[in-house]
Amino acid sequence: MKSLLFVYLLIQIFAVAAQPSEDPEHAKEFIPTNEWQTISEGQEIPPGLHVRLNLETGLREAKVLDNNEQKSTSNEIIAVSPEAHQEEISRKNLEKAFANLDLSKDDVQSDETHEEDIRQRFRSYDELKKEFESLNMKIQTDQEILVTLIDQLNKTDNDDNTKTILTDLEYYLHQYDNAVLFADMNGLDLLVALLNSTNTDAEIRKLTSLALGAAFQGNPKVQLKALQSDCIQHLLHLLNIESDDNIILRLLFALSTLLRNFPPAQKTFLEHGGAELMIKMFDLNNKIAVRTITLMNDLITEKNHAMDIKKEAYKNVHVLNQLVDYGWCARISSRLALLFDTDNFDHIDKTINAMIPLIDVCRADFIHLISTLDKFNTIYKHNNLNDYADILNNIQTLLTQLRQRSSGDL
Repeated sequence: MKSLLFVYLLIQIFAVAAQPSEDPEHAKEFIPTNEWQTISEGQEIPPGLHVRLNLETGLREAKVLDNNEQKSTSNEIIAVSPEAHQEEISRKNLEKAFANLDLSKDDVQSDETHEEDIRQRFRSYDELKKEFESLNMKIQTDQEILVTLIDQLNKTDNDDNTKTILTDLEYYLHQYDNAVLFADMNGLDLLVALLNSTNTDAEIRKLTSLALGAAFQGNPKVQLKALQSDCIQHLLHLLNIESDDNIILRLLFALSTLLRNFPPAQKTFLEHGGAELMIKMFDLNNKIAVRTITLMNDLITEKNHAMDIKKEAYKNVHVLNQLVDYGWCARISSRLALLFDTDNFDHIDKTINAMIPLIDVCRADFIHLISTLDKFNTIYKHNNLNDYADILNNIQTLLTQLRQRSSGDL
């Protein structure tokens, strides 16, 4: 420790001697005499002086050389202390001091107790590896896990095992690369086959639909693979024959993730009777009807807001036209009238929101809703405006446009 302290002191002394003037233009000229004088901060001194560092004050001092002292072209530094012998330290002295120090040794004592405590609390990699092997455990990548899950799903005939595998699959398929790998390994075909099986448990069909939706969602590569594997036709068929409302909701989720932002899939959906099937969904419960309205509104809005090059992709996708042909306007209108006697604000909000892009094509079916919309407007105005700002804006937009059209017709 003492050797390190001495090195530090020498470095500090050398740094002080070598410190340049910070503001040479404003420093006063140093006039040397035979007496020691303090050198101000940034003050330049002429060469050939006797320079020392006062260890008590920490300041540099200088004076002219005595007659018996050899003149030099440079200024040497002397470290002085009132209680210590003055020792001349030059650049050569510093070099010698460093050369004589054995810096390979450290006089700091290690804490053997602390080191032993660390060894006891933390195990080495080899020890951990052996422990995992003894438990028949090993670390796997996501890809290795997917391969294992697919293999297990192909082999198992136990419903509980199948449910566990599907739950795990849904988790891993939310990750983009995992879903692509799963599709490349024909995992989509495996899930569709599971949905089509007549012996499949209802809970298994729900979990399978969720796993498919996770794979499709926001993943164009998987969506394309699904399109090539006729997944849309399979999902439409299952929706058409399914009687369990909960499974229908899950199938709608899988279908929606496959259709969104993917015009080729929307075109295939329409070509295989998708619009007509969506009308059929209105005859089921409220939750399914609202889910259907939301999906169709999203597809219509998506096409309307398509920009630049993407517009060309929607050129042959006519969701709105086909829905209107199958009576969508009348269904939406009737639904809003039925919702007036309910307090389900979410269903009311989604239905009114879906009417906005339909005003031009559904005007004849919407005109008679002006009085109903007026009543909704009054009801929502009496509530907190911050809570219902969006729905109020939509109601007022509908009323304004319907009244303008109505007056124009007159």
